[in-house]
Amino acid sequence: MSAPDHPPVPRARASRARWIALAFAALVVGGYSLFAYTGREFSDPERDEVPASVRSSPGGYRSYHFWHSGYHGGK
Repeated sequence: MSAPDHPPVPRARASRARWIALAFAALVVGGYSLFAYTGREFSDPERDEVPASVRSSPGGYRSYHFWHSGYHGGK
């Protein structure tokens, strides 16, 4: 119920383009969510395994020395 000095303002109806855009967005997000949930991919990327000797060597693939090398300063 509105106050006597504030008449109700009619609300515009949603256009057909809005509903189409919302349906398309829901389809895209839903499709992506389904692919992410099931673990599927759009293509078959080649995945190589990095040998343990490379991973554990100093300065190797993402080793401790890769992230923490040398003096970084301080106070």
